[in-house]
Amino acid sequence: MDELNAIEQSNNRTMKQDDVAAAPQAGQTWHLEWAYGELDVHARGGMLGGVRLKVGPEQWIRPFYEAPWIGAGLPCEPALLEHLRSEFVCLPFGGGYAADAVVEHWRPSMTAENAEGERERTDDALPHGDCCVADWTLVNRTATGITIAVDYPESSPIARLTRTVQCDPASAAIEFSLSVESRRMARRPMGLHPNIALPELAGALHIDPGEFRFGVVHPAGPETGVSRAAPGGVFEQLAAVPLAAGGDARFDRLPFAYDTEEILQLCGTDGVVSLFNDEEKTVYRLTWDASVLPSLLLWMSNRGRAAAPWNGRNLCLGVEPVASAFDLGTGAALAANPINERGVATAITLDPAKPTTIRYRFSAAHQ
Repeated sequence: MDELNAIEQSNNRTMKQDDVAAAPQAGQTWHLEWAYGELDVHARGGMLGGVRLKVGPEQWIRPFYEAPWIGAGLPCEPALLEHLRSEFVCLPFGGGYAADAVVEHWRPSMTAENAEGERERTDDALPHGDCCVADWTLVNRTATGITIAVDYPESSPIARLTRTVQCDPASAAIEFSLSVESRRMARRPMGLHPNIALPELAGALHIDPGEFRFGVVHPAGPETGVSRAAPGGVFEQLAAVPLAAGGDARFDRLPFAYDTEEILQLCGTDGVVSLFNDEEKTVYRLTWDASVLPSLLLWMSNRGRAAAPWNGRNLCLGVEPVASAFDLGTGAALAANPINERGVATAITLDPAKPTTIRYRFSAAHQ
């Protein structure tokens, strides 16, 4: 973390001319290598990609997911899907949902006036925010880290995001830092979006979610006629998630033996999740500051979406620290909802006098 601090402190210093991008460039990529891995940082969406990590003398792994349709020219809506990669930032988190898409006890949250009377909903037009589709610019680059930034439209209360991706020179680990600057006081849902590649063997990935207060099933399904968990259902452990057809089932081992699409939110977490890949005999660990992002969203994409570009083949696990009400958008996150009514924040406060900063870390090791 000390070197990451040094990178952050150097963001305002003059850089070497060959490190300065005069303007954002679509398709630009910055590469980082160290003894235990390599990665790319993409200008488009500020996304992580191309990650390889060394977890044994001869064992290299690719723990992250990248959409199989990237570069294939398939129709993608929203545009974010065109370059859906390993890990990225979402602000505001989510997008618009119709009130009638969710179960009844969630509908008041979809139609209520925002608590502070703020009706700036234009930033919900892009799912997961401008940062996911804009081209970020290079701020600083060293042998062990890359810092990039993106400016938001003048109409947004969000002014600028600055993001550092830093390797741990001594291990197969990546450290991240995100700083959010704002133009005025506001509240917005925010999230991080690491996407893990799932093994082919059913049940080969075991999720240990750490401590959490309660879990909730996505109130809209999320895939009508496909998802099996009970919309809006509440649970206490991943090993017993309520089903729409009655009873419960284990959701702590992936992939499922059947095709489905599921989204669960674990609320009031301790900021640690571990993933055990029995196929590779590896363990991944994600840690983050749960005082800023108190929930963990689990997006289980298990070949359950048939439309393009998914085409019934997508297999990944989104492991997403959030301060949000699922991906329901700004309105639902700021209104009273079944999550924040139980004392778990579903938005962060943006203060122009004090940028919001969050750090998180992903590591991999042999079991």
